[in-house]
Amino acid sequence: MHYQPVVGPDGTVLSAEALVRWPHPERGLLMPGEFLPVAEQGDLQGELDRWVLRTAFTEAAEWPQLCGGVLTGGVAIAVNLAGLVPGDPDFVDIVTSCVAATGISWDRVILELVETSLIDLPSRSREAMAELVERGVRFAVDDFGTGYSSLARLKELPAQIIKIDRRFVSGVATDASDFAVARALVDMARAMGRSCVAEGVENATQFHVLRGVGVDAYQGWLMSRPIPAREFRELLKLGPVHIPSGA
Repeated sequence: MHYQPVVGPDGTVLSAEALVRWPHPERGLLMPGEFLPVAEQGDLQGELDRWVLRTAFTEAAEWPQLCGGVLTGGVAIAVNLAGLVPGDPDFVDIVTSCVAATGISWDRVILELVETSLIDLPSRSREAMAELVERGVRFAVDDFGTGYSSLARLKELPAQIIKIDRRFVSGVATDASDFAVARALVDMARAMGRSCVAEGVENATQFHVLRGVGVDAYQGWLMSRPIPAREFRELLKLGPVHIPSGA
């Protein structure tokens, strides 16, 4: 497991996304794009999701409660699900057993689902999400703005976080259309009572433009690349992530 921090406007680490890597004995460290299609073909995505949940929750439960000497109450852990989805009959039971086995608190758990997986969710799926939300879990809509779900559908979902896809973030400082989309998504999220995370923030100019339109949190190489668990614990001990001044 590797972890990439998600930080607030002042650089405070709010959460971390768990990102799986495969240390191949011959080819070195493989990225998800190289092995997830194989897992999908072998019908292993559900088992991989369960392994990531158990591993990420276990490691996050041991993260220091002090961030740079300041009591944080616990940095949240976000896990992106692909094979395990709210429509599965045992979805709530699997998440519940992982939380119970690792001892992590419910309010530190964020479950991310891509926008396309949230189209036409049956009532059973929404009820499963709502049950976990009542316990403190937060759901995030990943890669928002790239799928085909309607705004009416989004309004109905018990999702508390909207993540702006990196393809809009990359040109936010130079392309008027990208800027307009980002600002509209932030305004929409705020109107719906959701928080908004920008993905793929790579330079200070992007960060300051996004902060100017009211983005709540930021994820990208400007703050940190995905790093192994030991390095992430050390990062937490240093306190807020340094944000360079804008261009």
